[in-house]
Amino acid sequence: MIDRTARRCLTAKGEVALRPREFDLLVRLAARPGEAVSREVLMSEVWDENWFGPTKTLDVHVAALRRKLGSLVRIMTLRQFGYRLKNPDAPSGPEGRPGTV
Repeated sequence: MIDRTARRCLTAKGEVALRPREFDLLVRLAARPGEAVSREVLMSEVWDENWFGPTKTLDVHVAALRRKLGSLVRIMTLRQFGYRLKNPDAPSGPEGRPGTV
């Protein structure tokens, strides 16, 4: 469960400690599970359109979320596009695969 007001991520095992950008990234992806979100949109919405730096920071944050949330949340990598939070109600398909960054 994501508590946006308290900025907490709670699981059956307890609270998951997320850094501010990790939390914001999770909230953005969880807002519409199953929606493909481009790297550019994530960088613009989670960081801001004036972010100056490598987009590799997005990959690092996604990897941290995967590591911290484990099998609770599946963030799918969409090659040469961006990411998608796997909709738990949707069947698995070959188009987006979870993976390490």
